[in-house]
Amino acid sequence: MLAIGLGFVLIGLGGISTYHASQQLQHQAELREVEKQGEMNAQILTLMMKNQELVQKVEQAVAPTASPAQEQGAPPTGYYRPPSPPPPVFSQIPPQAPEPGARESRTPEPPVPDADIEAPEVNVNPPHKPHVSDWDEPASIEPSWRYLTGRQWQVISETLRAHGKHTVTIESSYGDDVSRAFAEELGAAFAEADWVVRGIDPHRGLPLASGVTVSAASFPPQPETRAVYEALLSAGIAATQQLDPKQKQGETLILVGVPL
Repeated sequence: MLAIGLGFVLIGLGGISTYHASQQLQHQAELREVEKQGEMNAQILTLMMKNQELVQKVEQAVAPTASPAQEQGAPPTGYYRPPSPPPPVFSQIPPQAPEPGARESRTPEPPVPDADIEAPEVNVNPPHKPHVSDWDEPASIEPSWRYLTGRQWQVISETLRAHGKHTVTIESSYGDDVSRAFAEELGAAFAEADWVVRGIDPHRGLPLASGVTVSAASFPPQPETRAVYEALLSAGIAATQQLDPKQKQGETLILVGVPL
């Protein structure tokens, strides 16, 4: 038992000595680290001081030398402008009299024309243009319509003229000025083809449909009725057909609304 107790004591003493030795080693390592850090800080401080001294030397070498005027408090040359001197005073020089015997230089005056010579008369009127004819050719000999072009008027008249002379009745929409004017232009194209137009009467009834309606009393319609329908379509005018048993037999009726 004594030997076991002694062994435990020796083991404890060994552990204590080991712990103490390790603490000393750690303490020495910390001291060396602190010394290294202090040496580095001292080197950094020395470099900073040398850098500041170098910067001061460079600034002193680059800075311009102040002139005596600037040392006395005068503004810099680049920002100072002396006052402008007063304008010179020019004294009026009196005219000098010409020297005796000197020839006076004068500007020659233009010659004065003789009063007996008269200036020639100038004709300000343009020369008279010779008269060729009492009739001036117009810009266009085609009639000017509001709702029919010259080409449409020509197609209608030539197509109807090829079918001989016939009679038509034209009616416009009651109280409509546009329908009335359109109907009058169509009547003029029919008259140019030597067709007889029984006036242009207002239609007594409902307002007429837009465009032109060719009405017949029976089917098939009369040849002149078909000729009117073909002439309108050839001229590019919107036209329709209508069958009205109440209409007079053999009558070709044209109902004209507003143009499309």
